[in-house]
Amino acid sequence: MKKRFVQFAAAALSFALLVGVPGEKTSAASVTIDPTIRVGLFFGSSALPGANLLNDVGSGYRLGYYDSNRSFQQLAQTNETAISVVKTQNVYYGTSGNWSGYFDTISSDIVVGCYHLKLPDAYSTYEQAAAAAAQWTGGFVAWVDGSYQVRVGAYPDEASALAAQTALGLTGATIAGTSSAGVSVVKTGTNQILFQFDSTSGLCLGIKPGLDDSVKAETIFRGSTYYGGFQYQRVGGGNLTVSNVLSLEDYVQGVIVEEMNASWPLEALKAQAVCARTYAYRNYTAQKHSSQGFDLCNTTHCQAYSGMDSVTAESSRAGTETRGEYLWYNGSLIDAVYSSHDGGATESAVNVWGSDVPYLIGKEDPYEASVADKVPNYNWTVTYTAQELTDLLNSKGYINSGIVDFKVTKTSPTGNAIEITFTDSSGKSWSKIRDDCRTFLGLRSIHYTVTGGGGGSSSGYTVNGNGTIPTLNGTYAVDGSGSTAPLTDGAAYVIGGDGSVSQLAPSAVSDGSAGVFTITGSGWGHNVGMSQWGAYAMAQQGYSYLDILNFYYTGIEVRQP
Repeated sequence: MKKRFVQFAAAALSFALLVGVPGEKTSAASVTIDPTIRVGLFFGSSALPGANLLNDVGSGYRLGYYDSNRSFQQLAQTNETAISVVKTQNVYYGTSGNWSGYFDTISSDIVVGCYHLKLPDAYSTYEQAAAAAAQWTGGFVAWVDGSYQVRVGAYPDEASALAAQTALGLTGATIAGTSSAGVSVVKTGTNQILFQFDSTSGLCLGIKPGLDDSVKAETIFRGSTYYGGFQYQRVGGGNLTVSNVLSLEDYVQGVIVEEMNASWPLEALKAQAVCARTYAYRNYTAQKHSSQGFDLCNTTHCQAYSGMDSVTAESSRAGTETRGEYLWYNGSLIDAVYSSHDGGATESAVNVWGSDVPYLIGKEDPYEASVADKVPNYNWTVTYTAQELTDLLNSKGYINSGIVDFKVTKTSPTGNAIEITFTDSSGKSWSKIRDDCRTFLGLRSIHYTVTGGGGGSSSGYTVNGNGTIPTLNGTYAVDGSGSTAPLTDGAAYVIGGDGSVSQLAPSAVSDGSAGVFTITGSGWGHNVGMSQWGAYAMAQQGYSYLDILNFYYTGIEVRQP
């Protein structure tokens, strides 16, 4: 599915907001070219009761598992072109939202039940078991902890299975119930089980599209096309965690077009390819998501990835012409972080995450400005009232008597905000530093200035229509002498540190700006490492991908292991 330009910008923003602090080093001795990786597609709260596959290039499927070396071990195969993997609990074929498939909700009379009739014999090969299963309507092969079995039917409850046992005359069969780890492969749109997989030793069902490797298979899953195979794991006996198992180089092809627009200049795409490959390899070796059964996720927590639909000849060329190239510093892979655009200056990692990383040094960016008119939301403005800041700090546990001042109290040598301070009417202050200067206020970057507020007017509180101040219970103002007066609707007051309330002079609030702070900034992201729009600008000006990478990362090398 082709992405609109705005969608790209949103993906870039998300990555910029969520990418983490530089992690452990990966030495040259441990780096290989094009390893097999597992990318989580649906997991956690997005795990699925059932997952459909459809052949696009290649035909049929090999069924088995991926061993500890990521090598595929085949156990069975099917010539069906449209299959689904479902958990071994009752699931129903139907439609939910935009997707047809298998769900927990009863939406049709097509149910894949989790009770089966198990025949007594065991078989040493899939072929032997398949021949025996073919003798019975609804018969299928199950691989359970290393042995082949034959099972019959898919019944929603034990009573139905017992009734079928009597009707079929399978007196020697036993009832095989549900499993917390088992999964079934079914013909999509039916309750016909083609194969069942169950392992108590931690193995997970793996599927390789195509009956052999004579063609590079492409498979449609949830509306997107993927290279490689798939892995299915039930975490805690629940829904399916679905992972794409593929080569790192194929993965990089998919990331390039999610993190950049495929129509961008080749040299920018090549810079993105090297960054994506380096960043992915570090997270792969760090086992960032090992507890969830995969190496990297497909969200901006790692890098945006949704298959191969947006890959073009030019973006593919970017991956091919940089194949196996990584970013290095002193013999180790760098943490190749990047963000959408830096607003005119990148920032040192130490000023954002507190880690002093020698190759992530902030510098003024002379290139981005040349394409600022093409960048969505390059310049931005956000306003906060004093009341909004008061409420925000109170919601975060900073109990205050009303914020009267907010300012940038420290900037980096490149002009980015690295400390901000809030002050309340009692004179108490709270400061946020580093990346909190962005995230605490939900801003787009740390490249900004603050104006407004200041003086007496910044502490103004407008009286509600019922004659009360939002932060004060009661309807009377108490001045320093202890005298009282009714509050006037629409007027503005100052709440003192001692709780006294006095009205502001009309001139202080006549322009309606009392207590309003304006934040004016540019850039989108954490500002560390490569600016993607800066890479675009440099490529437009004739710079190579090596020039781009050496500008945004200090003292690095670009090479294969």
